[in-house]
Amino acid sequence: MTDQSQPIFEELTKLKSESVYDYFVILFNDSIHEFSYVEDCLMKLCFKTKREAKKIAIEAHSNGKAICFHGSMEECETVADNMTNANLTVSYGV
Repeated sequence: MTDQSQPIFEELTKLKSESVYDYFVILFNDSIHEFSYVEDCLMKLCFKTKREAKKIAIEAHSNGKAICFHGSMEECETVADNMTNANLTVSYGV
């Protein structure tokens, strides 16, 4: 192994470990649920504070969508499933 291969391996490992958490859950606006319900779901299912939940709910209402969770693929899949089970419209991905 040459000295030049070590930094490349470390760089690839670093990039791989950083990209594990490059997944997002996106909340979409709907006209069915009240703000308070959406905020409660964001606090309970996305682990947000009241202030963060309110900000995300307002952004989704204003822009049609908002990122509500950031984490690994498995975490995002779980959060998206829980949000869907709460009858909210979400998607997740990179």
